[in-house]
Amino acid sequence: MPPILVFLLLLGVIFVLLWAASSDERPLPDSELEDAALDEPILAVKRAHVRLSPDGTEATLTGLTAGSRYAVDARATCPRGCSTPSPTCRCGFYAMRSDAESRQLPNEASWARRADPLSVRLDVELSGVVLEYELGYRAERQRVLEVGIPDRCVVCAATGVDQQAAGLIARPRQIASPFSGAGNPYLGDPSLRGWLELRPACLDHWEAAPGQPALTLGDLADRLGTVVRWEASGTAGPVSR
Repeated sequence: MPPILVFLLLLGVIFVLLWAASSDERPLPDSELEDAALDEPILAVKRAHVRLSPDGTEATLTGLTAGSRYAVDARATCPRGCSTPSPTCRCGFYAMRSDAESRQLPNEASWARRADPLSVRLDVELSGVVLEYELGYRAERQRVLEVGIPDRCVVCAATGVDQQAAGLIARPRQIASPFSGAGNPYLGDPSLRGWLELRPACLDHWEAAPGQPALTLGDLADRLGTVVRWEASGTAGPVSR
């Protein structure tokens, strides 16, 4: 067989093999893409606030920024009506890749530094449409696996004393001062006006006041519908799941 024919035959075989390989990498239909995303959720960490209703019977989670409330298992919605999350919008649930990164955020963003007091750690599972960006993730759906409450008494800390917490007390919400930066600077969801903030307290300060109940971690877990644990203040690490 002439060399030119051998060369053309080999070229044809290579072309067929390349075509067959490329056909196996065809794009998935939208339904398959959605199923694939839901089957492999992403574990992440974020900071949030916990709010308690004035009668003490209901608890909810709110974001650090706009203060919007959300349930333990929730799907994001956008007031502008875009698909969630959209690259051209800011909607969706935000989370970081690790607890260390979530703790570093207040050092990198002034809004996070002002909103950080009384914040708690959330270990979350992200699914649906998930966008990755420089600070972490933005997701369509979020499920809270665990809430980590700092284990130091907030009342004692205000006087410079380091004391281990024994429970939670509900007190009126602290609004940030433009000068001190203490508290949460965001007014948040109007439906939560009058709701209370939960603060860790030691045995000496763990007591209810009129209209301001005292809770155990088990009480809060029942109201939120997820796991609630003490978190050693100052520790950091990846999600242990």
